Amino acid sequence: MSKKLLFNGCSMVAGDAVTWSNYYPDIDWFDHTHFSRKSHPKYTADEIEIMRLNYVHNLRKTDNLAGQVSKLTELVVDDISIDGNSNQNICMSTIGFLSELSQEERQTYHVCIGWSEHTRRTEWETDHGTFYNINIGHLEATCHANFHNYIKEAIVNRTDIDHTLNYFHNLITLQSYLKSNNITYTFWSTLTGPVSNNIIFQLEKKSVTNLIPYQHKLLFDKKDWLVFNEAYEYPWIGPCWNIEKKSWISDKNKHPNLETVIEFSKKVAEHVLTSINN
Repeated sequence: MSKKLLFNGCSMVAGDAVTWSNYYPDIDWFDHTHFSRKSHPKYTADEIEIMRLNYVHNLRKTDNLAGQVSKLTELVVDDISIDGNSNQNICMSTIGFLSELSQEERQTYHVCIGWSEHTRRTEWETDHGTFYNINIGHLEATCHANFHNYIKEAIVNRTDIDHTLNYFHNLITLQSYLKSNNITYTFWSTLTGPVSNNIIFQLEKKSVTNLIPYQHKLLFDKKDWLVFNEAYEYPWIGPCWNIEKKSWISDKNKHPNLETVIEFSKKVAEHVLTSINN
């Protein structure tokens, strides 16, 4: 039975608006698909939402990181990455996907994970009966007003150490599940450490090397991780997407553009094939 790939991560993996303008050139992704949506002279909000969902669930999956790696490796891909995904949800949804399969089916997968920013969380929303990925930016979104107290308590008022331990908890949980099921994997650190994107949220960046009460270097094997900067001894700490302004989709959308995604996919594909063949 041939190998398949399972991709999970946040918008850096899912692709955000990496090729949105190719499909809908007259609709600005940021102005018309985000929380503070502006009205459009040609389309209603409902029409734009239908386009957005079609793009997110179908169109971009041929262009994003998973799609590019699939082309390079000629392997079938299941992509469950989500914009704004927390490390908690990345861990849980990956295990949930694989647990639905038989033991034999699980071992046909090679799992590719782009770990997200440490301060994101997943919380249950009672009114709609579903989980939501929550981040500091939602403090400014009126549609998430019922999460504001949770965000302040669980994110804003927590320390760098708390966020880092949460990150390591999810790394260890997913790694243990994959190893116990003999599933090969490729991990990389997509977004590292607390990101100050709000004046309320100013955390001092520290080295996480000494934050863990055990030798974390013994827990993880470098061969399972993409290494991007040799200056970082541990790839689960160091950055991977070193995106300069010229590599963004736009000034408003600071995600990798298509050229950058294609370039990054080569490194992922190389690691995947090496892991599978060994």
